[in-house]
Amino acid sequence: MAGAVLLCAPAISSATPPTPAPSQTSGPASAPSPAKNDSSKAHPHHKTVQERLAEAEKALALAGNEKIARQLADQAESLRSRSLTGAVRMLLSDSQNALGKHDFQTAEDDLTSAITIQPDQSILRRHRAAVRLAAGDNNGAISDLGVAIQADPGDATAWGMLADAERERHEPDAALRAYKQMMQLDPHAPDADKQLKILQTEKDGQED
Repeated sequence: MAGAVLLCAPAISSATPPTPAPSQTSGPASAPSPAKNDSSKAHPHHKTVQERLAEAEKALALAGNEKIARQLADQAESLRSRSLTGAVRMLLSDSQNALGKHDFQTAEDDLTSAITIQPDQSILRRHRAAVRLAAGDNNGAISDLGVAIQADPGDATAWGMLADAERERHEPDAALRAYKQMMQLDPHAPDADKQLKILQTEKDGQED
């Protein structure tokens, strides 16, 4: 923000006669020209969370090695959760605790409540998809992942989960397509090449 500018008028000697006031018939005094204001400097652009996320996702796709890729992936994941409220974070924690106890219904219910509070946070859909996958509800997981990917198409984790769900549904072609998309977004994903070969083999086997 531009700092306040103090305008100090020079002192006028008491010996100097006062300037006569302009007559009412004279024309209006010209208004002082407004000070030029460089808005770009006065109000620098602060990137939104979505802009920063898009940059992190782009950098991840271009990462030079696995170490950098994992750092960028963690950064992107942190940004996806940045706008979650305290109440939603608590529900997410409760869901994770329930999932750890294999209480899939409670875990899903907690996430459904979280989605109701913040329906615009696509990461919550991805979390619920993970619960549904663990519970064997592949169709429900794919439904959630479709919403998550539409909102955040650069989410490599969501694409990887979609590949898992399609594989569980015995849809190797769809699984392979989703996994290839994941690899474009995160080329250095752990064991990506190995998993790609497995999916390719399954697809080729189905075609025989």
